[in-house]
Amino acid sequence: MASAPLPSVAIAALAIPVVAGITWLAVGNAPMAWIAVNALALVLAVALAFWLPLPRSEPGVLVLAAAVVLAIWATALAGIPVEGVRRWIGIGPLRLHLGYLLLPLLTVLAWRLRSPAAAALLVAALGATVLQPDRAATVGLTAAAAVLALQRRDGPTILAFAAGLAACFAMIRQPDNLAPVRFVEQVQSDAWAMQPATGLVLTLAALAPLLLLRHTSAAAAPLAAFLTAAGLMAFAGPYPSILIGYGAAPILGFGLALAALRCQNQGR
Repeated sequence: MASAPLPSVAIAALAIPVVAGITWLAVGNAPMAWIAVNALALVLAVALAFWLPLPRSEPGVLVLAAAVVLAIWATALAGIPVEGVRRWIGIGPLRLHLGYLLLPLLTVLAWRLRSPAAAALLVAALGATVLQPDRAATVGLTAAAAVLALQRRDGPTILAFAAGLAACFAMIRQPDNLAPVRFVEQVQSDAWAMQPATGLVLTLAALAPLLLLRHTSAAAAPLAAFLTAAGLMAFAGPYPSILIGYGAAPILGFGLALAALRCQNQGR
């Protein structure tokens, strides 16, 4: 059986914030290399969304989801350290935020699994984000777990959401000592301060996944929740403006998640 076609609205949910962010980078005289990286990441993400083969059977999905969680834990334990924070891996000259590369995919894979496995994997991933620490990723995963709990209303997913709330509470007590980098973190806030109309446009563009993915399938709801919650954390501290600011990882991660959505009808 062929994979279900990917709705054009799903590609729009990816393209709108990324193109808006590239435009802001160009207007703000960001380094041309950063603009080129985001543009190339968008092209690659669209290619992944349409053509990347992913497991279709439940055992294959489970193995892939477990590998994602192990990779997040490996980064938390042995990733590139910056001020005591381990969220990144190095690939040649690039430094990729592994959580934003893989956690969007995990939210879709979790939807495709039975509740006990999905809940266990989400809780394990939450533990890794607390260890890194990565408050924005923790909040994003908690939002995804909340949506999954609302969809299923069963014990395992409700417990996963409760674990997410506990993780968020634990993270409140951990200071984030990383200084924000212009064009990477708090992009919308900077735009609001300089040009309120532009700040509004960028904020609305960042909400595109939430506004558009709900028109695709139920499997997209946890993904939309993750991207929206993690992205809005840019207003709360020195956290990346994912999809809007400079950074290939969330763009590619969205592409991976869309590839999983394309195949989701095959897996259940």
